[in-house]
Amino acid sequence: MDGVLQPTVSGVLTSGLFGCVRNNGRRFHEGVDLRAISRDKRNEATDPIFAFEDGLVRYVNRTAGNSSYGRYVVIEHPKIAPGFVSLYAHLRSVPDAIQAGVSVEGGQVIAVMGRSAGGYTIPRSRAHLHFELGFWLGPNFQKWYDQQPYESKNDHGSYNGMNIIGLDVWQLLGALRRGEAEDAWQFVMSEQIAVEAFVRETAIPELLVVNPHLMQNVVIPPDHAGWRVEVTWYGLPTRFKALTAAEMEGRERWLTVNILRPDLLEDKLCLDMARNDIFGGAGAKLNSLMRRLFVD
Repeated sequence: MDGVLQPTVSGVLTSGLFGCVRNNGRRFHEGVDLRAISRDKRNEATDPIFAFEDGLVRYVNRTAGNSSYGRYVVIEHPKIAPGFVSLYAHLRSVPDAIQAGVSVEGGQVIAVMGRSAGGYTIPRSRAHLHFELGFWLGPNFQKWYDQQPYESKNDHGSYNGMNIIGLDVWQLLGALRRGEAEDAWQFVMSEQIAVEAFVRETAIPELLVVNPHLMQNVVIPPDHAGWRVEVTWYGLPTRFKALTAAEMEGRERWLTVNILRPDLLEDKLCLDMARNDIFGGAGAKLNSLMRRLFVD
């Protein structure tokens, strides 16, 4: 990790990783921060940024002040899975040719590393690439956003970073390198499930519309009454099962949750995935996620 990761101002190397790695475990980091290797005479980073895999550019933000990500690019990788995306943030510049709708090849230069951000200044010494892999939750983000108590405007449509659920990039890349997973999709499907959420809802969750491969049923049953959603410790829904009325019996609330792997949650101070007192056992983070997936 040393020589690859860019830590926060704390200097703790693991603060550049994914997960509850910041503010003594109380703040979540969605991706990994990769440090600069090359610099110019002004000590600005000059590292080229390469596309993770073949894909389609879905969004480019060239106005640094509009996002805490600064300038950033989102690429979808349909060969891996529908809605599977990579995100590249804090960029110094993005070539004019990199536009939404353009196809790119894996390894193609798409940007230059930088330190752009909205609302604060990243020092030259800490210029880095914030890199995420995850799933885009679908096109109805604005409808969900308008229902939230946010005061700021959404400048990024459905490719706002809040509409992407990241996965553990460091673990994924390690699994690929060690041959433990053949590809990113196999890695996602092998992730441990921490909680199962039961949602009394007959609408199709938006992530499932984007990626039907996440559905366990062959067809939706005639007496469809709800959904069982399997979720990792960090909030990635990996499987959906349409449930019959009999299978939903006894679950009268809109959302109820079972904790399957408490050991995966107990040391994650920054996440609020499950609790005993509200939202049918769901924590605020999981409740918000389910409301997003089934936005009305």
